[in-house]
Amino acid sequence: MERAITVGGAGQPPTSVISLKHRRTRSGCFTCRVRRVKCDEQHPICERCTKGSRTCVYPEPRPTARSGSKRVHGQPPGGLEVDAARMQSTHLQDQERPHSPRIRPQILPAPNKDSSTQFGNKIAPSVEQLEPSIESPYGSKERSLSPMTEESSVLSPSNSNSTSFPQREVPSVSSTNTSPDTNPWSHLPEKIQYYLVYHRSHLTYHHYFLRHRSDNFLYTILFDQALTYEPLLFAVVGFAAFQEALTIPNGKIEHFLGYYNKSVSLLRLSLSSGEEHSQNMLLTILQLATIEEYLGDWVNVVGHQKAAHQMLLELYSPDTIMEDELQRKILSWYSRFDLTAGLISGYETVLGRDWFCAREEYYRHQSEDHPHDIDYKIENAIARHCLNAMDMALLFARLSQEALGVDEFKIENGELSMRISTWEQHLHILFDEVRCQVETFEIKRRPGSKDVVDPHMPGGIFSEGLCSLNLLLMDWYGLDLMHRYQTALILQQSQSPKLSLIAWELCRMFEAIDCWPEAPAGVVLSTQASLSMAALFLPRDERNIMWCRRKLARIESLGYIFPPTYRDKVAQLWCLPEVCHWWLPNDEGYSSIVRSIREFMEYRSPEDPSRAGGKTKSEDLRNLKAIFSKISMHNNITS
Repeated sequence: MERAITVGGAGQPPTSVISLKHRRTRSGCFTCRVRRVKCDEQHPICERCTKGSRTCVYPEPRPTARSGSKRVHGQPPGGLEVDAARMQSTHLQDQERPHSPRIRPQILPAPNKDSSTQFGNKIAPSVEQLEPSIESPYGSKERSLSPMTEESSVLSPSNSNSTSFPQREVPSVSSTNTSPDTNPWSHLPEKIQYYLVYHRSHLTYHHYFLRHRSDNFLYTILFDQALTYEPLLFAVVGFAAFQEALTIPNGKIEHFLGYYNKSVSLLRLSLSSGEEHSQNMLLTILQLATIEEYLGDWVNVVGHQKAAHQMLLELYSPDTIMEDELQRKILSWYSRFDLTAGLISGYETVLGRDWFCAREEYYRHQSEDHPHDIDYKIENAIARHCLNAMDMALLFARLSQEALGVDEFKIENGELSMRISTWEQHLHILFDEVRCQVETFEIKRRPGSKDVVDPHMPGGIFSEGLCSLNLLLMDWYGLDLMHRYQTALILQQSQSPKLSLIAWELCRMFEAIDCWPEAPAGVVLSTQASLSMAALFLPRDERNIMWCRRKLARIESLGYIFPPTYRDKVAQLWCLPEVCHWWLPNDEGYSSIVRSIREFMEYRSPEDPSRAGGKTKSEDLRNLKAIFSKISMHNNITS
């Protein structure tokens, strides 16, 4: 193996690196490589990983020199593999001249016939040379990391400590063709490979808050695109590193921020260089926006959304966006940010209605042409739900902007109410067709004084293959809840007791999914929006409040950080200022990684008194205007 000896004073950046070349095997597991220890290569789990209770992941067989120059079935076309030496050069140049206009992200070429040999010898970069990381998230005085702002900065990279991984069963990560010739990243540095493998084996569409199965997009298409564009590659790796850091005992914020910062740096250079906008840029922005949402920074999410919207209009039209799977997933991914931002800020969506109609029309025709295909039916239901949500955001925004009178609002709102109700009826017809509900739980928790719902109701949720229906139904309950609440406020009507009943049903579904032993990975994270809404409409007694506190803590422990405004407003509603610090007493469940993420976000996005009372969309979004502007801070809304 190679040992890197750094020359420099204690605590100072190294002034030089001397590589001592030693023979080492290339077939050891990733975990031993990352920890720089000898692997006995015992399969399926090596001895060191067994003793240390770590995840043991072996690389896929490397292509031979003979097959390295041939394209085989299932392998991306030329240009999709990363030249490791070129990648190292780009990274080192970017460190030396982070704002040079001459440095541009590389469209990565396929390695030449000798690339696999080069990666194994002294030409190949070490993991530490390539992996971007930071010594401290507070090393820079600049607050924002968004590439869409002039104030953006990249924190200084430095070497990070080795990590260890808990033992867990790792499913197969091979693609449709498991031939040794089809591993397109075998030449990449080991940590990059490790996180790509982790992404494939541990992350699902639920981690991306997509509403239906997207395996081909997440594990094949997105990876193929990432291997042609460095900013996207680092964004995808950074997201995997973020998710992994939350699951290991010594997980640290530095484990993923370095990759995130590298992606932001390269994307900013790409945007400022005048390079023609591409779908890879758009995918990078959407991936970074997903990370921002996990960090609880919806203002920066909107910054990404605006840039994504501009590119979306340049690259596609409502007539072309549904032409292939990649474009359809881009629209689904983008529109979720657009809808969520509009609903919680009180503004209409940025994307026009014709885009949502194009999506609904496409899946409606597909479901009609393929009447026995449940996937098309679910996608059609999702598209119709998004269209209803878009119309609701637009309707309430037009009223607040005095673009229509109250009488006009009543007429249009009545039509919208009918469509929301009809959507539910069509969904129940779909439920009757599939009949795949969970009837029994193998392990039932005894009801206790802390419970407010019964999660074990037979038929209360759908089984794993149709988990999308659970999330879709929860989304509908959330939309119906917000629609009823805002309508009553506008028309100065008393709040219906049905609001709390809807909230309880949302809580029951959340609890059932969380208790379900066969729940797919990441599905609890996908319920965060519905749970956070339901918590506002439950009776504000001690039992219900403590239940909500435990569930909100559960969501944050999984890495989804609620915005500070949400915590502040909920603290006022419950008259419990301590939840601004953490949801549970005595810091119960407050992990060090979640604490460090929160502290980093507080440092990164401090309150700016000069902006108080602003009327911009960002301020309304920061204040969650559409949700909290008229909620009583002292009286129970269900009383």
